[in-house]
Amino acid sequence: MTAYLESIAEKPSHQRRKDAWKAMKSYWEQVDPALIDEPMCRKYRLTRRVSDATARYELTQLSTALNWALNEKKIERRGRLWFPPVPDRKIRHLSPAEFGRFFAEVRAHHARVYVMLGIYTVARPSAILQLSWDRVDFMRRLIDFTPPGHIRTAKRRTVVSIGDELLKVLQEAHGARTCNHVVEHGGKPVACIKKAFQAASQRSTVHVTPYMLRHTGAVWAAESGISMPELAQMMGHDDDQTTQKHYARFTPDYLRGVVRAIEGKARGSI
Repeated sequence: MTAYLESIAEKPSHQRRKDAWKAMKSYWEQVDPALIDEPMCRKYRLTRRVSDATARYELTQLSTALNWALNEKKIERRGRLWFPPVPDRKIRHLSPAEFGRFFAEVRAHHARVYVMLGIYTVARPSAILQLSWDRVDFMRRLIDFTPPGHIRTAKRRTVVSIGDELLKVLQEAHGARTCNHVVEHGGKPVACIKKAFQAASQRSTVHVTPYMLRHTGAVWAAESGISMPELAQMMGHDDDQTTQKHYARFTPDYLRGVVRAIEGKARGSI
C-alpha cells in the first residue's frame, strides 16, 4: 500500500487515501495479500466503528492497491475481497423557509459569500473554497470553477452563469477583497467552512452542511422544471444519468406520462 500511495502522490485524492490507510494499517499491514478473503474483510468491518460507506471506501482502496501491485509484479497473487453493501445516499435538502432561517444566522462575511456561492452555483465545497477572482468574469457573468493545472477527476469542475443576486454579492466582495481568493478571512483563503456552518446551524436550529447547499440548489432547480441534461451541465456531471438518479423525482411531471398511459388503458374496464 505504501508503494501504491507513493505512485499516486500527485493525484488530488492522495491525502484522503493516505488517511484511509492510516486507519487501516494496523489490521492489514502484516497480512499476506494472497490470504485475504471474505471472512477477513467481514472481521475488519466489525473492528471499524464507521459507516458502511467509509468501510467500503477503505476496502476499495485496498483492492485498488492490490491490483496495482499485481500489475507492477510486486505480488504474485491477491485474494478476493468482500465489500459492505453500497449505502443508499439520502442527503436532506432545505426548504426555502429553512434556508432563510439558516442564512439569517450566518454572521461572518466570508461565510455569507460562501453560502451565496453554494446555493446559486451548486458547486462542490472544495471548488468554492479554491475559487480565485481571476476566474470570475464580471463582464460575461461567468464563473470558471476549474483552476489552472487542475487534474481532471470524476468530480468535474464546470463553468456556471452568475445570476443577479449572486452578482451583487460578488461585486461587494470583490470591492472589499484583500487577497485573490473569493472566500477569504483576514487576508487569507479559508481552508474549511464547517465551523461557520455549525455555529449558524446551532443558532437557527436548522442543521446545514456545506454540501447540502449543492443538493438543495439542484432540488430547487428540478422542482422548477429545469431539464436533467441542463442540470447535469450545471453540476459538472459527465452525463445526465447521475442527475436523473438523484433529481428526476423532484421534477413537476416525474413519470406523469407513464401514469397517464396506464390510466388510458385501464379506463373503461374499471
